[in-house]
Parts: sequence; structure tokens; C-alpha cells
Amino acid sequence: MSYADIRLYNLNKESGIANGASIILKAGYTDNIDAIFTGIVTNVLREREPGAPEIITRLICRSGSAAVDRGSAQVSLGPGARVEEAIRALAREWPIPIDIDNEQFADDQPMARGYWADGDIPTAMDNLARSYKFDWLQHMGRMYVTKPDMKRNSTSIKINQLTGMIGIPEITRGPNGLGVFVSAQLNPSIMVSSVIDLKSEFATYNTGNLYLSEVQPEAVPVGEYNVFALRYSGDSHSDQWRVDIDGIRWGTKPDLRSISTPENGKIIWMSRINDIEFEAFKSKVVAITQNLSLQPNWLMAVMAWETKKTFSPSARNRDKGSTATGLIQFVEKTARGLGTTTARLATMSAVEQLDWVEKYYKPYSGSVRNLGDAYMAVLWPAGIGKPDSYIMWQRDTGPYQREYAANSGLDREKKGYITRGDAVSRVDEMYVEGNRFAK
Repeated sequence: MSYADIRLYNLNKESGIANGASIILKAGYTDNIDAIFTGIVTNVLREREPGAPEIITRLICRSGSAAVDRGSAQVSLGPGARVEEAIRALAREWPIPIDIDNEQFADDQPMARGYWADGDIPTAMDNLARSYKFDWLQHMGRMYVTKPDMKRNSTSIKINQLTGMIGIPEITRGPNGLGVFVSAQLNPSIMVSSVIDLKSEFATYNTGNLYLSEVQPEAVPVGEYNVFALRYSGDSHSDQWRVDIDGIRWGTKPDLRSISTPENGKIIWMSRINDIEFEAFKSKVVAITQNLSLQPNWLMAVMAWETKKTFSPSARNRDKGSTATGLIQFVEKTARGLGTTTARLATMSAVEQLDWVEKYYKPYSGSVRNLGDAYMAVLWPAGIGKPDSYIMWQRDTGPYQREYAANSGLDREKKGYITRGDAVSRVDEMYVEGNRFAK
């Protein structure tokens, strides 16, 4: 689904907006206004900001409609049916219009035993998506089905300094391929099935997903990218309405056969876990990372670095005066904020302490987009989402000289400051080394 959080100022109490009401949100600039969200209201909240006179009516909404909610299907297709036929059949049963490119599924093998589904349609779609490696979304009254890393037959939308691009694009790389994160003036014609044609002279780089071990020639903010996620934002108290775009360059998906992934059943560093705890530890790492929308290998790389590859729940920081303890080096203040102490954490098994690791990460769920973000959540949360060039601490100036001193080992080049890239390079190394101990 897609979601909307809409706040209306000083709305009359008798407005009549109630849970379950249908809603259409239109936005844009005077020459380009259209619907960017259609759905239903799930909650109506009345709030007031401290010290402000306005009363805010907050509408929490999701895509879909009361009439066409989850849907139920009875679909039966004979031997040799194709996955795109099964998807279209489920859409007809819902019923909901569908946006799908058959050519993206041309290389998928026919279903030798046919296809059968009886029950909840979103569950059936999720099962097909896992098997055939596609993404799907219910948005704007339609079902969008796409493979982010494959070519799309859409007319590209130009994003550059002359068409409303905001700031500088950020180049990333992850398991789906070379990515970009770019902002622009709100444009309703940009959809989750769109292709953007990006052109920028400059870019920032976020290599926290490891796969960008060196900047390859194609890692530039120029070219076509498939859109796979959007976030619209705007406020009538300001002049800027914007859309944040996550894109993937089709055809750049890395070869992951030599890398441990949840799909191939292996997780890095797992052979370092003692045999008694292995199965329970591995199961819990998978479970909590699913709950937190993280990848298991990100968490394992962070814990490997923080515990010096021991994965000991009682691992202590050797710096004089430090209270840091355990799998992610909880300090005493943090431990007490979570409802425990470092002394108690040190007496737990590694499996037991993972519950506290999950509790720590919970506030950052949804904002961690790569391995670097996963480490920043532990080391310096202000660095989440920042590029490699982001300066966290400086040796001689600024408010964080003490933090620089405590982490001076990260400044390998003795520059006098530590960037996010300096810090993330250490967990990148743990990720690479951890593949030798995958299990």
C-alpha cells in the first residue's frame, strides 16, 4: 500500500470527515496539478502544537477503498500458464486496474503445474512476488507490478536543474543495482512505474550498501533510472512542494552468487556463533531484521565490528571510563533508557540480548536504507541518510571534539575530522570478511 499523512489547519469540528471516508489529494504547481494519492481515511486525529494557536485535524490514510479492500479470489490456471497471466487474473478478481509490462516477465519459465489461488489476494500477490522477484503496490486506485532492475517501456521524465531538481542527487548501490536518490519540485506525472532521465553535473555518494566498493564509470548522476519509491511532501505555509525519488538503473544488478543473502539461506559471520546457540541466534536475527525492515547481513556486520568479531553479549569497550557493553555496545544511559542496565545485558545470552538490540533499533525502522545507515543508528544517528562526505566530528573545532577523540582511529588519513564514509568503511570491511564465515 501507499500511505498519506494529511494535516488540515483549523478545520470545523462538524466537517464530517470520519474513519472510512474516501479521499483524493491533489497537489502540484499551477501548470501541473493532479491527484497524487487516492484512498481511505483510517484515523482522524485532532491535535494542537504547543504554543501555537492552530488546531490541526490530522488524517491518516492508506491507498485502496472501503469497497475494494483486500479482496478474495478463486483462480485456477492450467499447466503452462505464465506468471503475468496469474497476476492479471488476480487483478480481475479484486477487481482493480493493473499496470504491468509483460516484457519484464518474458524470461520467466511457464508454470509447469499451472496456478491455483483461493483466498486473500494481497497474500497471493506476495507469494508470487517472492517467487518471481517483482514488486507490487496498490496506489492511485491501480495495482502497479514491476521488476525494478529491468528495462521499462515508459517515456522518461527529465529531471535536471531546468525542470525543478532540488539539491544534488545521491548515488547509491544496493542488491537491486546502481541507485539514485533525488528530489524535485512536485510533479504528479511521476509515478512508481515511471522512468526518470536524470542529468546533474554533481552528485554525492553513499556507499553504505557495500556493493559499491569502488566508484564505477556508470556511477554518475546521468542517465535513465526506474522509479521504485516516491515520497511527496509540502506545506501550505511554504512555497516548496517536493517529491523525493528512489531510482534504480536497470541492468546494473550485481552478481550476488558469491555473497551471502537471505535468499540463498546464508548469513555472514554465522559460523562464529557457538553451536549451542546457532539455530536460535540465526532465527532471531532473521526475525528481528524482518520486523525492523533491515537486512540480516547489515546487523551482523555491525555486531561483528562492535564486538571485535566475537559476538559476545558481554563484550566491553576497552577505553577507560566507557560503559559500552554487548552486541552493539550499549552505553549505560542507553541501556537504562531501554529499561535495563549494562550489568544485566552482560549476563544475558547472545540470543536474549538480541531482544534489546531490536528494541534499540525500533525507532529507526523505516529510515535505515543501507548498511551505512544501520551502523549510523548505533554510532551517530544524525548520520542516517547522509552522504559519505558528511562530517560527523572534528578534532580542533566544533561541539564534538570529545567524540572525535574517542573515535580517532576512524580518521586513518589524519585529516582532523571524521566523515560518515570513514566510519562506514569499517563495517563495509566486516561485511566483506564476514562472507568467509557465512553459514
